Amino acid sequence: MTQQYFDKEQLKDLVAISDFRGFQPVSTDSYSDSEILKTIMAKGGMKILLFCAIQTAVVGSGNKVFGEFVMNGEKINVEQIYKEFDVRDDLSLQSKIDPGELTPRRLQRFYRVQINEYLLQNPDIAPYLWKKFSTLKEEFRAITFPGAESLVANKEEGLYLLETYKTLDNRLGLNIAERIRRVLLARGIISIQDIVE
Repeated sequence: MTQQYFDKEQLKDLVAISDFRGFQPVSTDSYSDSEILKTIMAKGGMKILLFCAIQTAVVGSGNKVFGEFVMNGEKINVEQIYKEFDVRDDLSLQSKIDPGELTPRRLQRFYRVQINEYLLQNPDIAPYLWKKFSTLKEEFRAITFPGAESLVANKEEGLYLLETYKTLDNRLGLNIAERIRRVLLARGIISIQDIVE
């Protein structure tokens, strides 16, 4: 009769622990703050790309229309800045990109602390994600924007952001909340129990 289940020692003896030398898992998340920083520094666009990230995090973008903002009385077209700095807006959900490549979403994630600070300093500004898809709790206004899943600091903020994305998904027929949930779980902001409850 064949043994259905091996015990711990039988399984352990199949491959020796010493065989693990030289093995290193590679994350499937190709995003890297340091690589994004290198790209931005090489292109010299630290402030202008920040303003673009704030614009899209606050106002949003639809059909690759990124709008414009005013800087020192001058209108700045975000799409033109993106072209100038090779920010890719032509990617599908399954696209593979290098860790240092710039996208509108990656800029929002990279500048998450500055976007949050801008919102904290400007209480009259409401990011579209909070305004259109949340329950409008003021204490969460400054952390309810794209990219904030890498910023939120506690379970309450994480669950609020997740619920906001679930509302967005339900209204627009998307599935962004699943990615947000994975990020929050990986960061230890929420647990499986928090989602099940």
